[in-house]
Amino acid sequence: MDFTQSQLRILEMIKNKNKISRKRIAEELELTPAAITKSIEPLLQCGIVLEVSQRESTGGRRAIDLSLNKYWVGKILGISLTPTSLVISVGNVAGEIVKTKSYKISEDKELIDYLETIIEKELEEEKGIKVISMAITGLINSEKGVIIFSPHYKRKKIDIRDRIEKRFKLPTLIENDVRAMALTEKYFGGAQDSENYVVLNVSEGIGSSIFVNGNLLSGHGFISGEIGHVVMDRSSLRRCSCGKRGCLEAEASNKAIINRLVSMIKLNNYSSLKEKLNTKGTIGILDVLQGVKERDFLSTKVSTEAMVIIAHSIDMIISLINPEKIILVGELFKENLLLNTLKLELQKVTLEEQKYDLIVSNMLDEMHTYNPISVVRHNLFKKNMWRDEV
Repeated sequence: MDFTQSQLRILEMIKNKNKISRKRIAEELELTPAAITKSIEPLLQCGIVLEVSQRESTGGRRAIDLSLNKYWVGKILGISLTPTSLVISVGNVAGEIVKTKSYKISEDKELIDYLETIIEKELEEEKGIKVISMAITGLINSEKGVIIFSPHYKRKKIDIRDRIEKRFKLPTLIENDVRAMALTEKYFGGAQDSENYVVLNVSEGIGSSIFVNGNLLSGHGFISGEIGHVVMDRSSLRRCSCGKRGCLEAEASNKAIINRLVSMIKLNNYSSLKEKLNTKGTIGILDVLQGVKERDFLSTKVSTEAMVIIAHSIDMIISLINPEKIILVGELFKENLLLNTLKLELQKVTLEEQKYDLIVSNMLDEMHTYNPISVVRHNLFKKNMWRDEV
């Protein structure tokens, strides 16, 4: 169905607000009641929009809200591709998830071939899938459906959407994983009432995503938000996955913290994690956080120093963008000692006039499940993101 400009504005508002009355739409879009009726009636008839939740209005009459039909698009097969895992979710644009599953990514497997095998398996098990959506780590051209570059995959410029659509004959969307996090926060998380916010993700790597005046910022070339590759220490010898030295990601990511801690233990610095390292040959970020919780000196020292560096990167974000909120995503932010270190350092370096809310995402444990679902919701009425034929 081709939409008029008025219909597109109305649909975007309903999508962003979940439920909204005709009266409020008219007020916010500055349209007459007659124009609203003319635009909405065809949307009701074709089932894109539904009338829902009658409620008491201020005048005593029953007001009827409008909402998107969560079944209009159909079932979505969501795929979140991280450096170490492939997370599958099946759900609809309302965020109702009916299935989740996780697969380990093995270095000896060709990733795209493996991905196609998993998709084929899931489509056989889950009937009625209408859309495939992927949130992927790396530089992603979401309009063309191309992985421009990712340090975790062995090739550049992978036309993944074309390959998936040709094989499975289903419309496919792809998006950068951290930009998808911003969408998840917008539709299901802590930014539902915000138009200007930044998501900062600290995990294996570090990245950010930016909402400005209600719009997701992709940037020229689709590589906005790559704060992990801003050099924070020009004298550092630590090399980043991008090839530079001293990047935020090389200094303060989970991987950086673990690498530094392991190196210091091997130099005979005491840590309660030494026995675990000797037994397993490796440690993970949860081990480090347990060390912090138990006040292991070395774990705490390395982690708090990383928090100070992250605080200075957030100061840059605040000074450049002036967001209403900064939403933190990552295991590190679950530990109060580290979060308080971050907040105290921020207080030292930010101006008193720079007002912002610093919050930890309430979607931490479900982020990868919701990310691809949020990508579909965001692009529902963006014609340039969908091909006419698959």
